[in-house]
Formats: sequence, C-alpha cells, structure tokens
Amino acid sequence: MNKGGVVEFLSRRLHIAPEEIATIGDMPNDVRMFEKSGLSIAMGNASAEVQAQANFITLSNEEGGFAHAMDEFVLPAAASVSAR
Repeated sequence: MNKGGVVEFLSRRLHIAPEEIATIGDMPNDVRMFEKSGLSIAMGNASAEVQAQANFITLSNEEGGFAHAMDEFVLPAAASVSAR
C-alpha cells in the first residue's frame, strides 16, 4: 500500500471524506497522498517537484514547518468547515 492508499483507508475507517483530510510531506512518495487528500502541504525543504504537487508550501522542518502548516493552513480550513 502506498501513502495514497493510507488516506483512502483512513477515510473509510474513520468515516471522513478524503476532501476533509490534510496531508503533509516532503518526499516524492508523499505525492500520492497529496492526490488523495483535500488539503496537501509540502514542507519547505521538499524538492521543487514535490512542492509543485501540493496545495500549499510551509516552512522547512528545521524552521517549525509542521507547526506553521497547522496554524496557517489546517486550523483555518477546519474552522471554515465547522462554521458550515
């Protein structure tokens, strides 16, 4: 199973639409999960090819990119979904 398959599995298992799943990664094998999720975020240290496949790009892992992605992209998206 690839990482895209994991998104599909979690979607079914947790009864969450894939469009409501956020993924974050920095390697070429993360692109498949980007394709399956509704919100994809590439780390700043990812290659240009990986970054081009994501909806957003955050800071590098050395700059706190994961936390930045949560604050800037994931939490605002979650708030807009819950406001519906």
